[in-house]
Amino acid sequence: MNKPRVSIDGTDKSCEVEPESIMFDSLSTQGIDLPHGCLSGSCGACRVDVVSGIENLRPAGVIEKNTIEAVCEEYRQKMGEEFLRGKNIRLSCRAKVCGNVTIKPLGGKNS
Repeated sequence: MNKPRVSIDGTDKSCEVEPESIMFDSLSTQGIDLPHGCLSGSCGACRVDVVSGIENLRPAGVIEKNTIEAVCEEYRQKMGEEFLRGKNIRLSCRAKVCGNVTIKPLGGKNS
């Protein structure tokens, strides 16, 4: 069975990860650094847009959902609803990978 692959949109960075692994941890151990902060799902600094393969991530837990709601509200206030259209925001420090995904890091709190 093939391992899931996480690719970074717009780059040649891509790597295989263990099924059910945390996205940030798996990429970090293979030398791919993503923006991050607390690494516990509370700050939102590790936010990514899942460009493709959102169905290949386990559903967000309560902590991740709450932080994503806060992140989306921040975007609405600063950039408008249009900015969020078509985006699938997840936290790389909480998202568990179970299939191929392509992500675009959204940076820290003010991105």
